[in-house]
Amino acid sequence: MATTPPTEKPSLNVGNYCVSFVDLLGQRAALRGQSLLPPSNSEEEKKKLHATLRNSIGSIASLQERAETMLRASAPNPKSKLRASLSIEDQSIWDEMQKTKVTTQRWSDGLVSFACLGDEEIKCHLNNVYGLFTLAGSLCFMGLASKQPIRGAIEIAWGVELHPGEIYGAAVARAYELENYVAGYPRIVIGPEMLKFLDLHCQNQKSDAFSQLDRTLATHCKEMILVDADGHAFLHYLGQSFFNAVSHGAHADLYEKAQKFASKQFEEHQRAQNTKLAFRYLHLLQYFSAHPPPESNAIQK
Repeated sequence: MATTPPTEKPSLNVGNYCVSFVDLLGQRAALRGQSLLPPSNSEEEKKKLHATLRNSIGSIASLQERAETMLRASAPNPKSKLRASLSIEDQSIWDEMQKTKVTTQRWSDGLVSFACLGDEEIKCHLNNVYGLFTLAGSLCFMGLASKQPIRGAIEIAWGVELHPGEIYGAAVARAYELENYVAGYPRIVIGPEMLKFLDLHCQNQKSDAFSQLDRTLATHCKEMILVDADGHAFLHYLGQSFFNAVSHGAHADLYEKAQKFASKQFEEHQRAQNTKLAFRYLHLLQYFSAHPPPESNAIQK
């Protein structure tokens, strides 16, 4: 009797990944005391349940939708005027230079966005890194402005996609550790391997078009980084470079709303004598005070 040989599992490609891990803050408080669904359908219980849904599920849905919208908006535009002005041959090079592949994995009340740095289909991997920088910075800035604060981290390490769109490995672990144990207040920590990676590309003197673009984008990423009081690098979403690249005309409005939310949070936690959270929001307010909207400064050309 013939037997069917066991199906071999496909080989897994392990590579270096750039991972952005962001976490929506305040969800533990929103779910505190929650258990089974209410046993009855009284109006009072329905109102409590709806309030819980707004404060937890609604915030997570908003974060996911915001991330998806920004990723779609950052996709290369095949109908751009600049591309149309190029020769057929240069258009082909342009298309190769613009290719990106950033994947987002939903993770409870957070998001893991990642890109493989060894993907041979991507000629300029800094496109993906730059995209992760602008995505994480925007989510942090907009989260504060919409009263849905997040914190996170971006780091590089080895990883593997066990299934399409699902990453496992040191890259996720390192980004999570930085988010959970280092970030503290609403900021995006930039890991040490990420900093080394940017330095290497800034120092790359190759003259081909792909290397030149990677060098330029690595420089832009470095310009979006500050070193905080604890010695850790973080994404400077209030800075001139982020303003020039991302926030533009929306910056001042986002700044005002975010600062107002941070002030209110500080006052509430100070009044409740919540030492940990009061100091976190005080530090955030100091960051805002030190970096007013770029519109009030001389705009760099």
